[in-house]
Amino acid sequence: MARSAIFTLLLSLAAVISYLGYRAFLRSSEPPPQTSQAVVAPTQILGMLPEFSLDDLDGNTRSIRSWPQHALVINFWATWCAPCLREIPLLKEFQEQNADYPVQVIGIAIDNFEAVQNFAEDMNFNYPILVGESDAMNAAGAFGVEFFALPFTVFSDKRGRILGVHTGEILPEDLQKLRDVLSGLANGVTNIETARALLSTKP
Repeated sequence: MARSAIFTLLLSLAAVISYLGYRAFLRSSEPPPQTSQAVVAPTQILGMLPEFSLDDLDGNTRSIRSWPQHALVINFWATWCAPCLREIPLLKEFQEQNADYPVQVIGIAIDNFEAVQNFAEDMNFNYPILVGESDAMNAAGAFGVEFFALPFTVFSDKRGRILGVHTGEILPEDLQKLRDVLSGLANGVTNIETARALLSTKP
């Protein structure tokens, strides 16, 4: 009887130890909280926007250079990307607040065309959406980045000069810093080298 009780106790202790180990494993495997990543230079930074074209939601082919004299916020995203979807309201707000300023947000969905169309019906984008799968991935690669993860955003000035790329989720302070840098360029207070250096550091 005593041996049976001891055996039962040992099994119970083993179960408790296994449970605690499992909980520790879960905590260690949880992804870290989403934080803003710094704007980083591409592996081989291009001086100017590359040329590429993709279809918009109406099926019309649009060049990335269809918005001359506008600074661009080119946001690569997908309907299955959770941080991408969190960015969209912020990008819509940024576009609305800068309606009178020459800056244009452009969403490029690396996704199925029909899925993006269905998603856009409920999202009411106030900026253009271009769509592609392999073509959109090739467009992202055209900026000189060997590896990227979604979301992925490129900033350029109104002369088409690339200022930097941002990996990870965009936060309000990232867009505020971009707005300050663009204002400095427009006023002649900041040159292109300084603008790129400012955007390469965290807010």
